[in-house]
Amino acid sequence: MKLIKCFDKVILTLLGFVGLLSACETVAEYGTPNADFVIKGTITDSISSSKVPNIRVIRTDVNNPMRKDTIYSDSKGNYQFTFNSFAYEKPEFDIKVEDIDGTLNGGEFIAQQARISIINTDWVNSGDDDWYYGKAIKTRDFKLLKK
Repeated sequence: MKLIKCFDKVILTLLGFVGLLSACETVAEYGTPNADFVIKGTITDSISSSKVPNIRVIRTDVNNPMRKDTIYSDSKGNYQFTFNSFAYEKPEFDIKVEDIDGTLNGGEFIAQQARISIINTDWVNSGDDDWYYGKAIKTRDFKLLKK
């Protein structure tokens, strides 16, 4: 019987301690520095200057290589990534373009890769002086060579 009474006291003590912890308020600021990005461009044949559709375009975040996205150029050879990401001090992205459909889009083209660095003049919106850093737009066109 004494063991049960002692156990009750331990439980009540722990519950009281938990109650004290929940009564203390800590102010925490939640958020992540973030920004909106648009990376866009046109993919053309370097010889004929004709637009090249259905080219796979892969975007990789240089600061976090696990963050990738893939899209395809449209019927007019245009591509556009629109995304929100962590606002690094120096946002950089690798863009790789590659022909995956053979001759269906006008020829077989050699893959290309470019590093996109967001610089001061790319920012079109300055943000809110808090966690949101604004919006940057970068245009990068590709002229592909045939194999």
